[in-house]
Formats: sequence, C-alpha cells, structure tokens
Amino acid sequence: MIGNTILQFLRATGSRIATLIACVLLLQTSLLLSQDNLPKDIPDSIATFIDSTCVSCHQGAEPEGGLAFDQLGFNLANEETARRWILAYDRVLAGEMPPQQETRPDRKAVSQCLETLASAIRVAESQRNDVVLRRLNRDEYQNTVRDLFMVDVQIHGLPEDSSTDGFDTVGEGLAVSAEAMTAYLQAADQVLDAVLGSPVAPVRILHETNLLDQVDWQGNPQLESQIGKMFRRTADGLVIFQSGYCPTNLVNFARLRAPAGTYRGTLRVRAVQSDKPVTLRIYGGDTIVNRRERHLVGYYDVPPGEWTTIEFTDRLVEPGGTFQPKCYGTRDTRKEADTWPEPGIEIGDIVIEGPIEEWPPAARGRLLGDLNEETATTLDARRILERVLPRAFRRPVLPTESELYLDLFTRARSQERSFLSALRISLKAILCSPEFLFFHETGENSLDQHALATRLSYFLWSSMPDQELTDLANAGTLKTPEILRAQVERLLTSPKAKKFNSNFTGQWLGLREINFTEPDANLYPEFDELLRISMVRETEMFFQEILQHNLSLVNFVDSKFTFLNGRLASHYGITGVEGQAFRKVSLPADGPRGGLLTQASVLKVTANGTYTSPVLRGVWVLQNIIGQPTPPPPDNVGSIEPDIRGATTLREQLAKHRSLDSCATCHRTIDPPGFALECFDPIGGFRTEYRTMAAEGRRPEIGQAPFTYAWVRYRIGQPVDATALMHDGRSIESIQDLRAIIASDPELISRTLTKKLLTYAVGRRILFSDRPAVEEIVQQTRKQNYGFRSLVHSIVQSTMFQQQ
Repeated sequence: MIGNTILQFLRATGSRIATLIACVLLLQTSLLLSQDNLPKDIPDSIATFIDSTCVSCHQGAEPEGGLAFDQLGFNLANEETARRWILAYDRVLAGEMPPQQETRPDRKAVSQCLETLASAIRVAESQRNDVVLRRLNRDEYQNTVRDLFMVDVQIHGLPEDSSTDGFDTVGEGLAVSAEAMTAYLQAADQVLDAVLGSPVAPVRILHETNLLDQVDWQGNPQLESQIGKMFRRTADGLVIFQSGYCPTNLVNFARLRAPAGTYRGTLRVRAVQSDKPVTLRIYGGDTIVNRRERHLVGYYDVPPGEWTTIEFTDRLVEPGGTFQPKCYGTRDTRKEADTWPEPGIEIGDIVIEGPIEEWPPAARGRLLGDLNEETATTLDARRILERVLPRAFRRPVLPTESELYLDLFTRARSQERSFLSALRISLKAILCSPEFLFFHETGENSLDQHALATRLSYFLWSSMPDQELTDLANAGTLKTPEILRAQVERLLTSPKAKKFNSNFTGQWLGLREINFTEPDANLYPEFDELLRISMVRETEMFFQEILQHNLSLVNFVDSKFTFLNGRLASHYGITGVEGQAFRKVSLPADGPRGGLLTQASVLKVTANGTYTSPVLRGVWVLQNIIGQPTPPPPDNVGSIEPDIRGATTLREQLAKHRSLDSCATCHRTIDPPGFALECFDPIGGFRTEYRTMAAEGRRPEIGQAPFTYAWVRYRIGQPVDATALMHDGRSIESIQDLRAIIASDPELISRTLTKKLLTYAVGRRILFSDRPAVEEIVQQTRKQNYGFRSLVHSIVQSTMFQQQ
C-alpha cells in the first residue's frame, strides 16, 4: 500500500526532487518490510518471494484482501493459517497475484516458492490428518436396518447429524454422544419391534362408505347445514369445491380413527364443471386439529366426465389418524354450492383398509425360520447370530466375536428369560455395537474387499452391501476393474440408487433447505405447497437424466431441457404442459431457463422469503459450481440489510460496500454471478422489476394470484439490473451470458463436482494433498466428454476411493 502511494506521488509530480524523495522513501520502506520482519518460521524461498513481491500490499493493519504476511506465521498445523496459505498459493498459481499491472516476478522464483509451499502444506496435512471413524448417519441407519432384516420400519428419535464441508457423510462431523447412544438403544427396540411383531394380531379395518352416507347417518346439523352452501349433494356422493377450509366431519372419511400402520385407500371421483382435469390432494394423520403428526399423501389429477378411481397407500405414524380430501387450484364457495359454476370434484364411494402389514411379520420368519420358540436351544441361537452378524458388520466375523453375543443370550436364558427375549438382547447389542454403527475400513493402504463393497454401497445406495457385492468381496474379485465397473452399473440402475439422487442433490444443492424459509405471502401470494414440491422434483429428475444417459456435466449449468409438470410450467411461463405428471420439456432457445442456476429449487434455497441477495447467490455459485470457496468476511464488516420498501436496490448498497478495500477483493468475484441471478425472485420466478410493500407505487395488473386466489397486495418497485462485469473483464448482459461463461470451462465444473462427490463418497474432507488424485479423475472424465456417469465410474476406480 505504501509502495502504491509513492508511485501515485511520482506520477502526480514528475519533479526530480519528488523523485529523489520517493527513492529515499522506497528504500526506507524496503528496509522496514525486509525479510527480517517476516515471521522466522517461513522458509527462505517463500520469504524471499514474499519480500520482493507481496509485502508492499499484504502487510500492516489494513492489508489487501485481509491477508498480512507479516502477521500470518507459518504454523500450518492450524487449519485457518493453512487455509490462508493455500489461498495465496492458488492466487499466485493462477497468475492473479501479483496483479497484472504490477511487475511480473521471475518464473523460477515463482516455481520454487510454490513448490516449497506445496510440500510444506502436504507434510502438515499428513501430520494433522488423523483417521476419524465414520458413523452411519440417520438415513444410512434407517436404510441399513431395512435391508438387514428386510423390514419397513420408520425410526424416530435419532439426533440430527452434523454437516462437514456440506455433507453429513463426513466422519469428522459424526461424533457419538451419550445422548446419541441412548437414542440408538431406543432405535434398536423400534427395529426389533418391527421385525418380531406384536404378540397378537393387530385389529384390521375395512371401511367402506360414502360421504353422502356419512351426512345422512350422522344427522349432524352443522354438516347438514353446509349442503347446498359448501358442498353439493348428488345421487352418488358430494361435490367439493374447497381448496382451503373443510369442515371437520368431512375430513374424517366417514369417522375413520385408525391405529398406526400402513393403509390402502381408494376413492371414486370425477371432475365436474370442467373440460380438463381438476387436482385432488389428500392429507393423512391428524387432519382435524393439527396438534400431532400431519403429512401430505399426494396430489392427483381427476379427469372430467367418467368416474375414475384414485388409489393411495400411506402410513399413519400415530394412532387415531384420518385422511382428508381437498381440491387444489379451485375457487372456494361457502354459500352457493348448488349453483356454483366453477370446477369441483365429485367424491363417491370410499374404501380404507389396513393396517396392511403382514402379521406375523415376514421379517420374523426370515430371522427365525421354522424353529419352535418353546423348544429352541442355544444351538439355534448360535445359528441365527452367525447368520446375522456378518451382514450386520458388513464383513466376515471371527468365532470369538460371535461368542460374545452368544454369551449375552446364554446369560439371559440363565435368568429364566424366554428364547425370544434372550435372543432380542443379543440382537439389540449387535445394533448398538461400534461394528454396526461405524464403517470398518481396514487394509494396509487400500481398503480390503469388504470395506470397498461397503464404501461403494453406501456411496450409491446409502445402505449396506447386498448379497452379490458380499459374494464378490468374499471371492476377492471386487477390485477387478471390469467387475467393479459392472457393479457400479448394477447399483446405479437399482431403485435403491434414488437415495444417491436425493441425498447428494439434497446436500450439494441445498435442496434439504427448501422448507427453511416461508416466502412472504404478501409479496409472493402465488407460492404454495405444490410449487415447492414440484421445484425439488424438477431438480431430482434433471439430475437423474444427466446421470442415466451419461450427459455432459455442462448440462448442469446450461441445458436445453428440463422436467416440468403443469404447476411448475405455469410458474416458468412455459405453455403446453398440464397436469401433475412430470415430463421432459425442451426449453425455448431464447428463454432464461436452462441448468441448475435457473431452477426454482436452487433459486429458493439461495434466498429468503422476502428478498434476494447477490452476495448469497454469488457465494453459492462459487462454492457449488465454480469451486472457488470464499473466505469469511472480516469481523468488522457488517451485513447488508435490503431496503424492503424499495427506495434503494442491493446493487446500490453493494457499490458502497465494495468501496471498502477489505471487501472489494472478494466482492469482485462474488457479485457478478449474484447480480446476473437478480432476474429471478426468491421463489424462482423470472422478473424485470422488484416487488415492494411500499405505500406508493404501481400495482400489478392481476387482482388475485393464480392457483392460490390470494389477493395481490404488493406494488411494483424499481427495475431489475441483472448485468455485471466478471473479474476477468467478461461482460454479462443476461442470465444466458452467465450460463455460457461458466459452461465454457467444463473442466472447472468437473473439478468442482469431483470434489463434492469424493467428499460425499469417502466420508472425509478433500485436502490440498488430494489435488493430484482429483486432477487425474478430471482428466479421465475429460476423455469421456465430461459424462456424468463416466465421472462416477472414474471416482470409484480411483486410488483415492479405494484407499483408507
């Protein structure tokens, strides 16, 4: 900074006296900031380079970019110190530092400095990188007990998993507390209850009724009074028009108060007063007072004219649950149903049956076989445990290990417990053991066959290996490249691979946060539940299409297609798509949509319910697509609060923010993609103007929001400026330009996604020393035209995936 000031002084004066003074000042400055004033632990080659190239800007109380080499030190065992040195390494390697307008350093000095720094970072990481045991996360636990016993059980009470580097599969964030162990004891009981079943058969319901019968049978004055107002009586049932409120007695599906369990339901329905399908939605659980569990069963298209049958299967988690039908996207009436001219749904016969779970459970038979519990012996218990243990531990089990669990059984029997009660103690101990709860990743340098089978299975299925993977591991052939490739293909085509889609996209793209904020109903009255569900479904189907057909990773940022249903297509302003079914849709060549950055799910999770932030969206793009994570802002820099009344835009406020030297370095990279995405509002709608709740201003042309029919109260604010200038000088005039700029570097996209997938798959942070392995995977993927499926294969075949 001092050097820059002197140079400015020279240019301004041009006099010999000024030049002489400046030379003296430069000499004094160079002495003041000499290598002797840098921390002593910095290696000589690095210190020399910094002294000659960097300290004029990066020193003192207000250094450029917040990086002061005279204060940083070289304790690379400290993660924050290491992060800063890695940042400096990357900036110099990319040629961004020193800045282009400054004198370029000698290439040999640059190379020597970077080589020394890289070597020091790798050594520090090898000393700091202790092996961390990786635990099954909640979802993996749920899937594992399902596949271990082949039983459908919903586990409740396990604590939330921590996220590290964006994923809940990283061992570092999966510690086990005393509270968690108590939860695992309770979870084991839930599993064994589902496997062994209740002592007596549950009461089953076969409820056949009609809403019309319910009205007549009950003689309920409150409900009877609504006939002709909210509902229309017909010869076959009732016509409902309500998207919102429904009276209590109707939602019961004829006084159904069901015990917990899974139910199958059918409804005879048809749309009335409509030439196209009307949407029916069904809720389950406590649909009356909403004091307990309540959930969506589904949305269904009901065609007009002929009667059709809607079928659903749903699990009621708590006893006393009911089901509730509602229209969707229709206008309510509360006083003139008999003459109401708008669309509705006629509901006829209703059948609810369940619980439909087998009793005794099939899992019980698979566990116990045909043994007689009254005459079963210790030998029978041994056989059961020896069959369960290798699958539970996901590896061969030593005789001494099985003896430990058999000893628990024999002790329990000696206390006069029944055979089944004693066996349950042993099984519960297995489900709470470290060998079950943690990954057993052994081998000298690379994983052994069973550990590799486990890693592969949890990568693509979020569950334990099946019998085919286990057999290959037992035979010692799984690591054969051809066999491993065939297994990846098999796992990816299995229905279980849906977990890879939902779990990876849910964390990489932040889709799990889709419910974290609720959009302001005054500003965005068109937002509703179906739109939110449709947002996530689009992204998951888009991800699956690219994976299934091995399409280029470039599609993630610039595609010519997406997947839409009628609700989402309407939100995007795309015509010709109706109904609840999703389908592949070609996007207009001149339209704003294409790729993840323009999908409503991503746009919603990168905003809050009221406004968008170019900073938040810009950081998201850098971290998740471009792979350039940004450092945290300085402690003394406050956040920017938008003017919700619309007097100023965030762009205007950020212009002042960027004038601060401590902010400008990062914001020149962060802001451009964020500004380009300002053409999308917090719920992913395309916009050319902001919305505001100001008292004055132009009102929109529509009086009620589509689908929700809520009154529109917002006003039109200032125009949106979505133009930007990238830090390298490239201009962004529209969202299409941003997509094209990022898509022009498929290697960058590939590198970012490789790191994300590796973090998710191997369960640890990706370190500086992993970069050569990452680059090897990227280059292999480049040879396969950056195909997404090819990338998954390259990761599984990599040394990094197959190492501890």
